[in-house]
Amino acid sequence: MALKDYNKAFRYGKKEYESRLLAGRKPTLESLDEILPDEALSTESLGLVQIPIDQIVGTRYSGRSSAFASNFMPILESNTEFAIKWAKLSTSHEKEGIHEPIKAWEYMNKFYVEEGNKRVSVLKYFDAVSVPGYVTRILPQRTEQKENKIYYEYVDFYALSQINYIWFSRLGSFVRLQKAVGKGAKDIWSDDDKLTFSSVYSRFAAEYESLGGKKLSITTGDAFLAFLMIYDYKDICQKTVNELKE
Repeated sequence: MALKDYNKAFRYGKKEYESRLLAGRKPTLESLDEILPDEALSTESLGLVQIPIDQIVGTRYSGRSSAFASNFMPILESNTEFAIKWAKLSTSHEKEGIHEPIKAWEYMNKFYVEEGNKRVSVLKYFDAVSVPGYVTRILPQRTEQKENKIYYEYVDFYALSQINYIWFSRLGSFVRLQKAVGKGAKDIWSDDDKLTFSSVYSRFAAEYESLGGKKLSITTGDAFLAFLMIYDYKDICQKTVNELKE
C-alpha cells in the first residue's frame, strides 16, 4: 500500500517537474541559500510552532532539493532507498500520524526545511494542514518596498498573536485585523483567542476557497478582513458553516 502511495506521489512530482521544465522554471524545490540577499541578516528563534503546510515552499540548502519537484512530491524512482524510506514514513503516518517536529527557517513568511523534507512531502501528499517544527526566523533589512513593510507589520502582529497562517496584500491590514477582533494595538492574544480565531478563519477559508476564491488576485486573508468590515467578529464566531457559505 505504501509503495502504491509513493508511486502516486511520484506521478504528481514528475508531472509538476516536467510542467515547470517546459515553462523554463526551476523544476525542483526552491532553496533558501539561493534566494537570500548578500547583506547581513539577523535571526531569532521562534521555538516550536505549528507550521502551515501550504507555506512550506522549499529547503534550507540546495543539496536537499533534487529529490523533490517544486510541489514537494518525490521524483526519484521507486527502487531507490529514498523511495523505501518515504513509503515507510507514509505507512507510519497512516497508522499513528507524524508527530516528530521538523526543523525549518522562516523568511518573509515562507518556510524552508532543514530537517524533515520527507515528512513534509508525505504530509503534503496526504493534504495535512500543518506540521510541528522548530523555526528560526531570518529578518531582512527594512526597506521602503511594499512587501517588506507588510512583512514587518506581520512580525509585529505575530508577536501579539503567534498566528502565522493569514496573509494580506495591503499595508495596514494586520493593524486593522487586530482592531476588528476587538483587540487594542498592543493587546496579547490568549490561547482561547487563538483557538476561536483559528476555528472561524479556517471555516471561512474553506467556504471561500471552495467557491473559487483562490482564482481572485487577493489573498484569503484580504477577503476575510473585508468580511470583518461588514459583519461583526463576535457575530461571525456564532455563524454556522452554511451561514458563512451563504
